[in-house]
Amino acid sequence: MSRRRVSVKDLGEADCQGWLQRRKDGRSFLGGKWKRFWFVLKKSSLYWYGDKMAEKAEGFINLCGFSIEQATGCRKRQYD
Repeated sequence: MSRRRVSVKDLGEADCQGWLQRRKDGRSFLGGKWKRFWFVLKKSSLYWYGDKMAEKAEGFINLCGFSIEQATGCRKRQYD
């Protein structure tokens, strides 16, 4: 089974999750547009979804071999 076919609910308890902006690829002069996605970090896997209850991931990145740490001293922006 593809890792992109896993729903948010099937992942169970996440290590970290929340809304982030991701730039979609674009071929326009100004580049791609930014779109909001629900990101879920579970062990060494990062998934992103269209919403919190999505049945299928929009994308997946295997972070095996990378170290993951909580950021400190960063600006926080709120988007609605």
